[in-house]
Amino acid sequence: MKKIFGLLTISFLLTSCASPPSPPPVLPPNTFPPPQTDSSQPTQPTGDHTHTDEEPHSHSNAPHTSDVDATRLEIGDGKYSTTPQVGYVFSCQTNFSGQGAIGAPGAWINGDGTWNALMKAVVDGSVSWPHSFSISIQGDQRVLTGNGLPDHTTGNYPISPSDDAYTYDRNPNSISEQNITLTLPANPTIAAQPTCIGGEVGIMLSGVVLFNAFDALGRDAQVHEVQDECDGHPQISGVYHYHALSDCLPDNETGHSALMGYAFDGFGIYGYYDEDGKEVTNEDLDECHGHVGWVEWDGGMVEMYHYHATREFPYTVGCFKGVPAVRAALGGQGQTEQPQQGGQNQGGQTGQGQQPPQEAINACAGLSQGASCSVGNMTGTCMIPPNTSQLACVPAGGPPP
Repeated sequence: MKKIFGLLTISFLLTSCASPPSPPPVLPPNTFPPPQTDSSQPTQPTGDHTHTDEEPHSHSNAPHTSDVDATRLEIGDGKYSTTPQVGYVFSCQTNFSGQGAIGAPGAWINGDGTWNALMKAVVDGSVSWPHSFSISIQGDQRVLTGNGLPDHTTGNYPISPSDDAYTYDRNPNSISEQNITLTLPANPTIAAQPTCIGGEVGIMLSGVVLFNAFDALGRDAQVHEVQDECDGHPQISGVYHYHALSDCLPDNETGHSALMGYAFDGFGIYGYYDEDGKEVTNEDLDECHGHVGWVEWDGGMVEMYHYHATREFPYTVGCFKGVPAVRAALGGQGQTEQPQQGGQNQGGQTGQGQQPPQEAINACAGLSQGASCSVGNMTGTCMIPPNTSQLACVPAGGPPP
């Protein structure tokens, strides 16, 4: 199966009309009710926000337009960096040694460093799940809990040999329920320096964990792995996840895209379109894949930093603009994609090595990577030690053996 029909229909509607029709009404930004706020706390945003009481603002009803050629998207293989860089992933890990999709090279790969999203295979199936996901504001924190199962249908996993996707990806994993509890800042602020990202970067309003743009080999996961109609698939622990924006998340029909989810630093992840209804590209965004602008935030219009999804690599979050409140939704389990041939587990994107001492982790709470820190009489630097997923205070000579 292909997503050709829907994408070509959208392209035809955007290009064939000499003058745009009267815009349809704006849809709600997401399918969830507004978060319940602790009445003992002020609701006006603080930090890097401007509240509408001071400067009223509303989004336009401009129709959505796009100049992005979905048939020739640049492949992001190996596009990770050790510093923030537009169009790259500022990755905490630079050594990828896992196992990717097992199968033939995708027929949608053009052979010139680009790929055709309109021709990509998808995993068959329409399986429903007992979805559970809630968002609440408790004081200055946003608390998200769920079972990791989506509010939309998924493909059939493991991928069946009778599925045309099996030619390209023989994902042997099944989807299973998870236990997710995340506490993020309700009003995040921009950090002094961006922070590198691990395998997991956020959670979407469908209750599904968002991974970074890579598979376990450091390749562009959207290109080399085959997902279902909603752009998701499971890894070895049964975690159903996305590597890019899901087509099954509802967006506004005009103007600025709706909120799609939250990055682990608390900032919002929005859809493809800016407030003028134009599809954003890497050129419109900074090194972390975001910018400052007016968005709907907790029921009001706020000017603040936010991330955008794009059809271009790295698709969502390239680095954390704020201080990440968590490093992973699933205790470091989320980065392992598939078992290697012969049944051995592959190396994940951050691995599952021994975690640093809790006091070393506590010493870097609220700090960004590269900041100075101390534990007792020891001084060091906040960083993510190899094969771990936690920001911790590491002495100048490196972590102890």
